[in-house]
Amino acid sequence: MISIGQLPPEYGGYSSQQNANALPSVQDPDKVYEAMTRQDYLDYQKNYRGFEDGLIDKAQNDTSLIDAARTDSANAMGLMSGVSDRNASRYGVELTPAQRQERRRSLARANTLGTSQSLGDARVAQQEANQRQLSDLINIGQGVNRSSLSQMGSAAADATQRKNAYDSAKAASKAQTYSTLGSLGSMAIMAMAF
Repeated sequence: MISIGQLPPEYGGYSSQQNANALPSVQDPDKVYEAMTRQDYLDYQKNYRGFEDGLIDKAQNDTSLIDAARTDSANAMGLMSGVSDRNASRYGVELTPAQRQERRRSLARANTLGTSQSLGDARVAQQEANQRQLSDLINIGQGVNRSSLSQMGSAAADATQRKNAYDSAKAASKAQTYSTLGSLGSMAIMAMAF
């Protein structure tokens, strides 16, 4: 962020007469505010725009939960087969070829059902996570928008107050001038009368 002391003179100028306790005096606040706003935007472009674009892209295209579910499902078949083999050897069970074939079919069915279930759950969870991230980004943007509109409204109200104060002071000055001229005129008439 740029500070007032860093602004070049073409942006309203400032007095170099400053001390540690005071801000520099600004000749043209509108130009200083314009320069600060422009610098804030350039800082945003440089530091945050790419990050925000990356978050938006991730929220729209992220499939990490689904990919993890596919990997986990592929590993589950080997784990289930290993558990079954260890249990059979632990208890001294000897399976016939038909029983081993049926066990393989049963494990394959369980793996297929587990894979389908885990992928379905992962798709739902991924969609919810992506939607939540997009919602958070939208809420942040709306907050910035509300803040900006509030500041613009305040600036417009300040400009209206300045114009009204100027018009009032101008009218008061005109009335004071007429009053002074009237007083001088009446004093001149009185002076001629005597």
